[in-house]
Amino acid sequence: MSLATFAAASPPPAYARMRRWVDAIDGVLVALGSAMLFALMCLVVADVARRYLFNAPIAWSYEVINNYLMPGLFFFAVSHTLKAHSHVAVDIVQNYVRPRLRYALEAIGTMLALPAFALCTWVAAGHTWTEFATAAVSSTGLPVPSWTVSVAFPIGFGMLTLRLALNAAGYAATLITGRAFQDLPPVSGTEGGAE
Repeated sequence: MSLATFAAASPPPAYARMRRWVDAIDGVLVALGSAMLFALMCLVVADVARRYLFNAPIAWSYEVINNYLMPGLFFFAVSHTLKAHSHVAVDIVQNYVRPRLRYALEAIGTMLALPAFALCTWVAAGHTWTEFATAAVSSTGLPVPSWTVSVAFPIGFGMLTLRLALNAAGYAATLITGRAFQDLPPVSGTEGGAE
């Protein structure tokens, strides 16, 4: 079956609405992650300047960078990274198989990843909730509630789980109907993969 066989189709309204909601939340999280990156750069510059110019480093900079900014940068962008097809992917086989098999491989891979990340979401959310309910205090050196340190994990895993569920549904619907509800990731070595 050629790629032309998969006719572009508008997905069902519920699927399209859910994708718009996930994309909107992703946009907010990526903006927050970008602000965290900017804050990280400013904090590092200020800490280095104070350390070497005035011999007075910022005492809390390491804890804030390590416990808030770096995890936030990663976990708030992980779902958007999947949407943009920017995760590491081994696509050697993808160059040699027909689009129908590519859709099947993507559907299988996505469906295998889905329960793993759903479990990660569940465990991370349970851990964060326990920290919140017990009013635990962080042992990182900052006198803050510990749930504020771990809250990025269930948010990032949860958004990735939602994105995986949407992609799995899109790939499966494409295989079943023959109408392209979900685009395939670009293959490296092609014009689409050169982005």
